[in-house]
Amino acid sequence: MQLKLTDPDSIIAWWQVFPERHDSFLTYKINASPEFAPAISEARRRIAADPVLAGLLRQVEQRTRQHEAQQAAFRETPSANEFLHRELAA
Repeated sequence: MQLKLTDPDSIIAWWQVFPERHDSFLTYKINASPEFAPAISEARRRIAADPVLAGLLRQVEQRTRQHEAQQAAFRETPSANEFLHRELAA
């Protein structure tokens, strides 16, 4: 599949293949290459307006939030070395 970042239909077809990864790429690309912003914005508008695609987008957003929460919890958990140092200090 080829992606044409100037064609909203191409962006939507490509996005549907792997929305978790492709949605974040589009966020990056809209900031890094503003010349593609109109087509990406139109594709996102169409995704949000389509009931099936909007449902898929909600699932992606929910999984992203869950992943971010898991990562935050992981970062807050002390490492094995930190546990060892606490044990030795006590």
